[in-house]
Amino acid sequence: MSQRYETQQYEVIKTIGKAEIRFYPPAMKIKAPKSIGFNALFGYISGKNTNNTKIAMTTPVYINNDTKGKEMMEFVLPKSMKKEQTPAPLSDNVAVYESESGYFIAFPFGGYALDWWVEKASNTLKQIASYHNIKLKNDPILLVYNSPYKLINRKNEVLFQIDEENLTTLNIE
Repeated sequence: MSQRYETQQYEVIKTIGKAEIRFYPPAMKIKAPKSIGFNALFGYISGKNTNNTKIAMTTPVYINNDTKGKEMMEFVLPKSMKKEQTPAPLSDNVAVYESESGYFIAFPFGGYALDWWVEKASNTLKQIASYHNIKLKNDPILLVYNSPYKLINRKNEVLFQIDEENLTTLNIE
């Protein structure tokens, strides 16, 4: 997907081995429970919204836990979509929101995002963060960049949000 689709923008602040510290600006997103996520979200961008507007697919697809610990799937909407232009969903299972800006540490891995690969990447990233005294917030976030039909050269990443009080000790502010 990442070759043919718009990819969410971010700024690389610092590289630490294979990990990157990134700044993500706000972005318009849609989310739904992972159990129904892809179909509900794809329906929204296919025109099942209050404007009957078709919206371009972007990358990556986010998989994370909400504040109640429920696993969610999220699509990033195209950069051109602003809060006031974004149509409301027709489904009660889809929510539209603008993400907050923030600093994250990211670690890439290939292949399919199987649970054990995600766990391994998350643990590696936690070790890197701990070694560099980077305090993490929240649960890991999985980013998937490719269609399930792509078999080779797949791109995935695990992110953790960084505790912003930690930024001055990292010489980032």
